Amino acid sequence: MKKIIATLLLALVATTGWAQKKVWDNVVTGHANVPYFKVTKVAIYDDRTEVFLRLEVPQQTTGESVPLATKPTLTADGKTYAVKGATVISLTEPYTIPAGGKVDFSLIFEPIPENTYLISVAEPNAWSIANVHDADSQPTGIANTYWRNEATGDWLIGFAKQHVIYNNKVYDIVSQTVKKDAYTLTLYDGTTIRVGKMKNGLRQIAIGKNKAIVCSPITGAALPDYPTKDIRTGFVDNGYRADDSVTIIGWLKDMPEEAWKRNGREFEVSIKNILNDENTDAFAPMDSLGRFTLKMPLLNTSQAFLDWGRTTKSTVLEPGKTYFFLNDFMTGQMLWMGDDVRVQNELLTHPHSWESADRDRSGQSIVPMTYLAQADSVRKAQISELEQWVASHPNLSQRYQDYVTGYYQNILGESMMQACYQFPNYEIPQEYLDYAGKECWQKAIKPYTLYRDFATFMRDYLQWTNQKRVWRVNWNVYDYNSEIASNDKELAILNQWKDWIIDANAKVMAAPEEERQKVAEKLNADNADMIKEVDKILQSSKARKVLSGKELMIRIGQEAFVLDSLGTDKNLKDIYLTQMFYKEIDHTHTSLSPMVIDTLKALVVNPVGIAMIEKQNDYYLAIENREFDKLVLKSSDNLANISEGEALLKKILEPYKGKFVLLDIWGTWCGPCKEALSHSTEEYARLKDYDIQYLYLANESPQTSWENVIKEYNVSGPNVAHYNLPREQQAAIERHLGVHAWPTYKLFNRDGELLDLKVSAFDLEGLAGLLEQMK
Repeated sequence: MKKIIATLLLALVATTGWAQKKVWDNVVTGHANVPYFKVTKVAIYDDRTEVFLRLEVPQQTTGESVPLATKPTLTADGKTYAVKGATVISLTEPYTIPAGGKVDFSLIFEPIPENTYLISVAEPNAWSIANVHDADSQPTGIANTYWRNEATGDWLIGFAKQHVIYNNKVYDIVSQTVKKDAYTLTLYDGTTIRVGKMKNGLRQIAIGKNKAIVCSPITGAALPDYPTKDIRTGFVDNGYRADDSVTIIGWLKDMPEEAWKRNGREFEVSIKNILNDENTDAFAPMDSLGRFTLKMPLLNTSQAFLDWGRTTKSTVLEPGKTYFFLNDFMTGQMLWMGDDVRVQNELLTHPHSWESADRDRSGQSIVPMTYLAQADSVRKAQISELEQWVASHPNLSQRYQDYVTGYYQNILGESMMQACYQFPNYEIPQEYLDYAGKECWQKAIKPYTLYRDFATFMRDYLQWTNQKRVWRVNWNVYDYNSEIASNDKELAILNQWKDWIIDANAKVMAAPEEERQKVAEKLNADNADMIKEVDKILQSSKARKVLSGKELMIRIGQEAFVLDSLGTDKNLKDIYLTQMFYKEIDHTHTSLSPMVIDTLKALVVNPVGIAMIEKQNDYYLAIENREFDKLVLKSSDNLANISEGEALLKKILEPYKGKFVLLDIWGTWCGPCKEALSHSTEEYARLKDYDIQYLYLANESPQTSWENVIKEYNVSGPNVAHYNLPREQQAAIERHLGVHAWPTYKLFNRDGELLDLKVSAFDLEGLAGLLEQMK
């Protein structure tokens, strides 16, 4: 009986082939053209090869049905292996993405040789993952390998087929000899590198006349844990200076054509400029091999995004440092070399979570204290996971631990403040603000540039905190008559109006309460001509600049009071007030008055902030003084007696019969509107063959801002017309056209009829296609 059972078992093994020959548990991959797919394990059997994959997509794709793999292929050593089946998913049916956006599945292929070192997996015309290999396998030879100093743990040297990387540079190999697994290389600068035989997974490497260093191969996707603990704390804090910079030398090695096309032939680094709350992007051209040198100004130690969309990594850059960054698309490795790069390498090896408490992106209301509980829970889970990770990787540096802890603190604050925009009636419980103040504001980490999200948190937290306060500000427009008036005549009118205002207010207040409204209406009616003259003066560019400057100084005074009440230090106060001045210029596209500039210099100490504001101010002063073709600015005098939207639009379109008319309804206060207008020259060039009249109607846009935007973006030409109608007329046209968002684009045919088509200046090719059909 036992013999029969044993025979059956042997037969079962022989027929099913379940004997597992080799497993790659520590997988490293080369270039993947779609970031959502990842190979997690490869198992090699006698009768099959099973490739385990993870798909991780944005949560908003939950519920969508997509074909993940229908005819996948596996290639190894130039041979293609056919697919035999799959687990979890079907090769013939679409797969429905589950909640959370994650799915683990496997693809089963024909068996590959046990000694295979590299494979590639792909779904034709969809996704591909190249150069999949086992990080636990020791490399043969030295080509395309990287080596660390076994004693310090730092990346010391790297070998390509024709190049060597060390000392933050890439050197050409002039000659190479090999003798029984020992290598001697001569570089173009005369340096000789001797690489000893591999013994117990180690090689001795001597560079030039230096003593040989015991090195181990870096086989994983990033540098292994360092051999000793680093207990240093803090990052470089230079006090926010304009004359500091950082240098990144690097190599995007063996990039496939698809990666070259994705971001072009430049390497990009993006940081957040905390002084104006805008991204600062620096670019460096790459040579034909993907090598580059980038030097960029750095206000202080900053979080940076590297080559987003291709390399897509976040790191920390410190001023005054020089780094070497490698992204090897063939081996799938990323490494840092240079000045004190331990934290940078640890962030590659142990990336932090990007998760924040989920907000309903559809705009649904959020319950404040429920969201606070969710956000707090996410942060606690992240900290718990970090503590467990550090326990299992005890040599992780203190600076890495502090940086990741601070990162979770900042995304907590940023997400909490952004959620406030979805609270019912924007009502924020004091308990909610107090939590954000205690956990995120009072514990703000220096330097304040260290995390990109801090700028957003600071802006929103101070806005919502200020909104909680009740401000009583008393000031009168007529107190600034002498600054508003452009001549003696205007000053006389304004002073007469001042005397009348004081007298009229006294008469209104003296009347019985139930009569005050009638008294005020009669006083206004009796003095309608003077009020009209005053209104005209107050709408002038000079008056608007004076009055907006006064309003700005009041707001800045309020913000300064809030900052002081929160115990804000001078650096952070400078940063926030500089932001306010900058955003005023950027929002209005006009220069500040000398009175406001003097206030800036009295409140802000940091010379970098002052210089930035003065430069931006001078830019708009120059625009305001620039001459341009005012024929594009159309008068609304002939529309004065028309109030109905359809009639107004018909009258405006009348001169352009026989042409297509592209209507752009925009405003100087509208960011997307101005972004579109900044590409007007490109738009006119692309659509030049279609005989278009460009018609622009500005919504509630001050005259100077209106003119400045037109001049700044060169929104002019013989076929361009701009109107800045009175508020009531503009509103009437927008009601007639059903405008609820800005910018809004409408297309009219040659007879002045509105076409029922969706058009946009953001889609020039689509617009050109429509015009081509109608031409």
